[in-house]
Amino acid sequence: MPEQTTYWSQVLDHLGLVAGMFDELGIGDVIDHATQQAPAKRDLTAGEAVKAMVLNGLGLINQARYLVPRFFQNKPTNRLVSPRVAPEQLNDEARGRALDTLYEYGVTALYRLIAATAAKRLDLSPTYMHLDPTSLHVDGRYHSDEPAAEQVVHITKGYSRDHRPDLNQVMLELIVEHQAGIPVLMKPLSGNSSDPQAFGQVIQAHVNQ
Repeated sequence: MPEQTTYWSQVLDHLGLVAGMFDELGIGDVIDHATQQAPAKRDLTAGEAVKAMVLNGLGLINQARYLVPRFFQNKPTNRLVSPRVAPEQLNDEARGRALDTLYEYGVTALYRLIAATAAKRLDLSPTYMHLDPTSLHVDGRYHSDEPAAEQVVHITKGYSRDHRPDLNQVMLELIVEHQAGIPVLMKPLSGNSSDPQAFGQVIQAHVNQ
């Protein structure tokens, strides 16, 4: 029993540090301001939902998305997420609406704002960047044999950098600044994307910003 108590104490300490860094970098504020989410008019803003999902993902427990409310059931959400948020507010519907909001705004454009704000708050002035793609494999079919809809990431087979060519995948391109290793631009790509073409597009997007 003492060992279990110590473990959960460590988990809460870890979550507190993550929540503090999330607020310090202004991630939730950037999301809510960009997507015009007024906290007074919503039970849960997109920024609060994203913060909860980040805490769930980094909470030392690998749980499915629908178990997020259970993850926070015995945790102080009023301190970790927001003084006005209770665990039951972090339900599937609320988080689903938040993800739809991010998609409608554009995740790459939104990430660009978050990265710029974080770099400014950390007083970073990088002089050069590092560009690198990675692949993330997934289980399931995901209609990979069907043509992808316009502007939708196609989950399909491609060159696998994580050595699972038998599985479908998506790609993720990151441009990372050299001082603190913070990604300043992120772009999700279809699993069979070509590096030369994708590199040119993401470099142009970085130059434009």
